[in-house]
Amino acid sequence: MFVLAGPAIASDGSAAGTECGVKSHALIPVETLGPGESLLVPVWIRGDRVGAHTLSMAIGASTTQSTRALTTGCKMRTRKFEIDLVVTPSLRVNAFVRPSVQNPHERILGIEIENVQSGLDIQLVQSTFTSGHYELLPLRTGTTPRVVQIGSKQTVNLMYKARPRARDVQAQPEQFTISALQQYIFAKDKPTAVPAPIRLVHSNAVLGHQGIDSTHSSLQAYIARSQAHRRRTMLRNAYPLIPEKFHSALFPLYETFGIDFVLFWSETGGKGRTGHHSITGIDLGVPHDYINEALTPPASGAARMWLKDTEHDRQELIQSIANRSAASAHRTERTLDVALRLTGVRRVSEADALCVADIEVSVYNHSWQHAYNATLRLISPSESDQASETKPESSGPQAAWTWCGVTTHTLSVDPLGSVCVQAQVACSALGIIDVGMWELSATAVNATAATSPYAKSLECKLHPLHPSFINVTI
Repeated sequence: MFVLAGPAIASDGSAAGTECGVKSHALIPVETLGPGESLLVPVWIRGDRVGAHTLSMAIGASTTQSTRALTTGCKMRTRKFEIDLVVTPSLRVNAFVRPSVQNPHERILGIEIENVQSGLDIQLVQSTFTSGHYELLPLRTGTTPRVVQIGSKQTVNLMYKARPRARDVQAQPEQFTISALQQYIFAKDKPTAVPAPIRLVHSNAVLGHQGIDSTHSSLQAYIARSQAHRRRTMLRNAYPLIPEKFHSALFPLYETFGIDFVLFWSETGGKGRTGHHSITGIDLGVPHDYINEALTPPASGAARMWLKDTEHDRQELIQSIANRSAASAHRTERTLDVALRLTGVRRVSEADALCVADIEVSVYNHSWQHAYNATLRLISPSESDQASETKPESSGPQAAWTWCGVTTHTLSVDPLGSVCVQAQVACSALGIIDVGMWELSATAVNATAATSPYAKSLECKLHPLHPSFINVTI
């Protein structure tokens, strides 16, 4: 008769450790088996990573007369098993970001979901977003079904608009990182302060008949662990010259403008398998590479030398951080943007086909730190020498309209603020025209002069990236 060994228990009641320090999972309690008897042990395995894996299992047994030997290190019979597993994906989930033509301060977030399982239809239960700045709202239409089902080998897209929660956010995690990183690079004492907690926004879109509480349950801990794992991996790769023990004092877990996404699903009919998939650290493309600001020495006093490091080591660290910023700048930074909206159309006279369209021009500032003084120039198609530089590709007519009245506006935009000006377009024919022709020159207000060669200029000149169509009708 044999006894299947569970975890070894020390004399004080705690689990005894192993010499190699490898953590193991006890699958069964101590059981007694008679001659010819068998025991079925169900093992549930969660496949977090797609691919081939090897599962190692060990079974230890001893006779009932020496059961105490399990805790004294005496001889026992052991058997090791290795089981090869292949984890196949259930869903393939990707995220993509598009700018909002209607509201430049918002972003359109698309989630592409493909059911790669064979012979299994699923239905989506809920999508959950966590962010420090954005509230996610679904873009629903009149034909959007209440319950979203995905057949085998089928794909659906869920569209959401990311709307800023408040326009007075101070981006405390980013400001903390700038100050802490400056202290780490230029001061003698290393930073030890803990970042202030960030107020997260949880946006839930219920896709089934019943929602899931993801803020007061173990699911929230799962989301935080996923974010922590992604954050640690990213920091190790981005800042190889900064020891990992300083990461918690330099970089908060959550940034203001990042988004975490979790999708919950179940088998069709509410029975059978359920699951959830997550994407952490979705970049909405809102530009502000604040890390470069930490490479400028602080204004109060000259930078002091480190006790153990040389000036060469400091410059090597600064260059490493600057190279990280250059490598990650895969998109053009666009701190400000412009939106045009038609507010009214009137005919100049009954005998004349000339119409005047009233246009509201809004200038948005995406920067959380700098206010800008800007000059907006509205450019007509007749200004052919400038139109080629300020006009994106479009199929709309170019010769049937012109800006009239005041075409140059001087304005100031607060951090994360917006300013609206009124303009007019004269049209010789009705129809849809593209009036997206403008040039915006801006300079940051009261910006500290950059003393580091790695600091980016706070002056910018912007042109439209997308057409701005209006429908001129009477």
